[in-house]
Amino acid sequence: MPGMAGRAGLAIAAVLFLYACGGGGGGGSSDNGSGSGELPLSWTPPGGTATVAVDASHPFLQFTTSVDAGAMLGVSQGRELFLAEWQAAPGERPLLDGLGPLFNANACGACHSSDGRVAVLNDGGATTSAILFRIGDAAGAVHPVYGGQLQSSATAGAAEGRVTWRISATTGGLEYVPEILGGSPLGDFKLGPRISPQLVGVGLLDMVPQEQILAYADEFDDNSDGISGRAHWVTEEGLSRLGRFGWKAINATLRTQNAGAMHQDMGLTTPVNPAENCTAAQTICDSEASGGAPEVSEASLSAIVDFMTVLGVPQRRITDQNRFDRGARLFESVGCASCHRPTMTTGANDRFPSLAGQTIYPYTDLLLHDMGEALSDGVREMDAGPSEWRTPPLWSIGLVEQAPGARFLHDGRAGSIAEAIDWHGGEASGALQRYRALTETEKADLLAFLRGI
Repeated sequence: MPGMAGRAGLAIAAVLFLYACGGGGGGGSSDNGSGSGELPLSWTPPGGTATVAVDASHPFLQFTTSVDAGAMLGVSQGRELFLAEWQAAPGERPLLDGLGPLFNANACGACHSSDGRVAVLNDGGATTSAILFRIGDAAGAVHPVYGGQLQSSATAGAAEGRVTWRISATTGGLEYVPEILGGSPLGDFKLGPRISPQLVGVGLLDMVPQEQILAYADEFDDNSDGISGRAHWVTEEGLSRLGRFGWKAINATLRTQNAGAMHQDMGLTTPVNPAENCTAAQTICDSEASGGAPEVSEASLSAIVDFMTVLGVPQRRITDQNRFDRGARLFESVGCASCHRPTMTTGANDRFPSLAGQTIYPYTDLLLHDMGEALSDGVREMDAGPSEWRTPPLWSIGLVEQAPGARFLHDGRAGSIAEAIDWHGGEASGALQRYRALTETEKADLLAFLRGI
């Protein structure tokens, strides 16, 4: 949860945000009722013009109402493609065929639901399609047969493998057990679990200017605060870009993030990834029918990106304004806001101009941080080491916690927000110590704040 304090001026700005005009939505201005003379906190909508009212039963995948109706045609088409169940080629609906032949899920909605985070652990030890497993090692190599991700389903023959879960008799913690079906053992390669995140405000994060994110970076800890958030540079479509999506920031844009998920999770080719997701050692991609070249057209990919861009940010849920404000101040003083930075500002967007120039409150810096050996899974992705993770946005995390079976952290080891905090290490060690030094009342206030943002 904690992380990079940034340079001195940025740290001061974070304090000014919290004690003067910061905030995120849903309650006007209020002081903390302590009589301490502190300035009141003023809360503005968490997603700017993309803020939406909370639908308790389906809080996510809502459209913002601020977008011009003329731009909504692509959005509606994207929503249909997002929710549709794709099928193997040749299918009855050519627009939706091409699934697989190796895949994890047949629909985007299988992993990203409107009511929260899809449960990843089923009774009896089965895992769901809402968790995927990277395959790799600490040097960044991927498996010579299975590639960089284990596919648990196939349109013909055997899938690569499946993974079950259990509680370790040694540590008492969650562990995953692979069953390899493809005939080639994993050997020294490790599994890197990745749970599916909730989709909230991702279009706004896509619009944050690169320079703003880079201003938060402090790769060599120049201010000696123990925090060294760094940018993850990735090569996409022939360009070097700043990664900002995924647990290790391996995608720089919503376009490439969606294309990557469709390629690896659903076995669909796109203009970004025109080759099937088989390795040279796998012949199934040659023997099974293709759904086109590519299977997801440029128009379809653009429509899905449009849909993702206009997803709204649920309004804050504040039942006790004074307590919420106390929690906000504790969040900053403990050090959480050093990495889970409260505010960002969106840049220009010609297609959806109403979303440009908005102050938003995602609580992230979109940078990589070394979170310590306890959170390492032994898998390097691109230039992100095994213990490095992108700061996950925290907005609407309280709504996530309400969903049955919700899990937290990259591998789902935590069953609550409080458990997730206790797993923080590495660069977050100092903030964790300060959090643990709080009184029980103060911890409760901080957690109430997190559940309300």
